[in-house]
Amino acid sequence: MSRALGILGLARKAGALEIGEESAGIAARSGKARALLTANNASENTLRRVYNFAAKYGLPHLALPFTKDELGKAVGVSSCAALAFMSAGLAASFAEKLEEEFPGRFTQPLELLRLKADRIEQRKKEARAHERNVRTGKRASSKRKGRKMNG
Repeated sequence: MSRALGILGLARKAGALEIGEESAGIAARSGKARALLTANNASENTLRRVYNFAAKYGLPHLALPFTKDELGKAVGVSSCAALAFMSAGLAASFAEKLEEEFPGRFTQPLELLRLKADRIEQRKKEARAHERNVRTGKRASSKRKGRKMNG
């Protein structure tokens, strides 16, 4: 079994993966999806819909070298043509494993997912720092306008 497919199983257990075309579409429309994935034998209609979701909502799309049956087995269903990652970090890890197994094929989505994951992590750090400052009563440093500072 591919190491990348193992990450799909972990993402499912973590609740960070939407399985199926409808669920992936809902995740994309709601802004919760971070990446869209399709099987190599997905129908033309499924591919068209997922490409449209990816383009419309600015999501990376990974056309996987795995069949619907392989994806289904990895996530615990009989067959799966489309998936959506809800976590940018897990999606980046998945893309890294794909890049290791298939060099040069997933470089661009990997870079985009790493960038997204870094931005999300930075926003989380800033939010934690803000919450800590609110709890301790610290105020943001700002220049006081209209006051003369004589030393």
